[in-house]
Amino acid sequence: MGGELYINIYIYIYIYIQEALLHHFTKGKDLIRPGVTKFPTCYLTLKCLYGNKGALEKMFTSKQWKSSCFAGTTGGKLVQGVVMDDKFWKSIVVCLIGASPLNKLLHLVSLDKKPVIDFLYEEVKRVKEKI
Repeated sequence: MGGELYINIYIYIYIYIQEALLHHFTKGKDLIRPGVTKFPTCYLTLKCLYGNKGALEKMFTSKQWKSSCFAGTTGGKLVQGVVMDDKFWKSIVVCLIGASPLNKLLHLVSLDKKPVIDFLYEEVKRVKEKI
């Protein structure tokens, strides 16, 4: 992985790309979804990135992108290549499927009302089997 990080950094570092292109193509949605801890933040960001796959592909093939000063830069070409790479999107799906059961377990553990240890033990076993 790592491509998702590069996409987010590249888009959010340049205000023009974020405001003029990203928010236009994603209808105002952002790619970063903060969570209380690092793991859910990564999971939510990947989920959000995947949810905006079509918008990102449209953005990086649009006239606005092609006519921008960023399209011809090394970074622009690199991030466009990542967004247009089917292997990249398939790897995100694999990560989301694998991490989903663990994310649900972490959510249970973080609730104000703590589940009993027997319940958690059984959930951990189920998560290991699903992954």
